[in-house]
Amino acid sequence: MERQGVPACAVLTEPFVASGKAMALAQGFPDYPFTVMEHPISAAEPEELEARAKAIVDEVCDLLVRRNENDSDR
Repeated sequence: MERQGVPACAVLTEPFVASGKAMALAQGFPDYPFTVMEHPISAAEPEELEARAKAIVDEVCDLLVRRNENDSDR
């Protein structure tokens, strides 16, 4: 998405952090920032997922805006 000019942010759950870092490195973005959400999400009730999403929304917004601002500085 970002290569096409669309701001994006990856959200991972805790067990997938190592895989996320490996994928970012393999794609040529070793310092790619991402947000981590509590695991698991597949068994969580909707109310719990909403609470988890609310807990990381500021971080997601910060990543989207900050990274977009840094890109415009180039």
